[in-house]
Amino acid sequence: MAIFTSDDKQPNGLGQKPGAATIIAQGTKIKGEINTDCHLHIDGELEGSIRSKSTVMIGKSGFVNGEVYANKLIVSGKLKGSTESESVEIASLGRFEGVITSTELVIEKKGVFIGESKIKGQTPLASKNAPSKPL
Repeated sequence: MAIFTSDDKQPNGLGQKPGAATIIAQGTKIKGEINTDCHLHIDGELEGSIRSKSTVMIGKSGFVNGEVYANKLIVSGKLKGSTESESVEIASLGRFEGVITSTELVIEKKGVFIGESKIKGQTPLASKNAPSKPL
């Protein structure tokens, strides 16, 4: 504990303040790439890619067309594209069209997923059972 100095860093070493977040408001349209260490909440539209070491949340009015790389992804709005995240949650009335690569996938009642789901870090079953030598 410091008396005369400021110590705004979290124990995770990312240098972000507790509760730090970036919000893309409804009515905002962004085309490009976002890289962030903090939470990202999208109520507007984004076309491009997102890289976050934290949580990305697509709100009910949010729409993302592109790629999302995050520790956790929560979709309450719409996402068309792909994600590679540790945890993916499609909330009630959320919609995801594309490819999900994750270790955990939760789809709430009335949530919609159209596409392909892959377990992160797992090799396809066919390659595990394939003979190593020709018959």
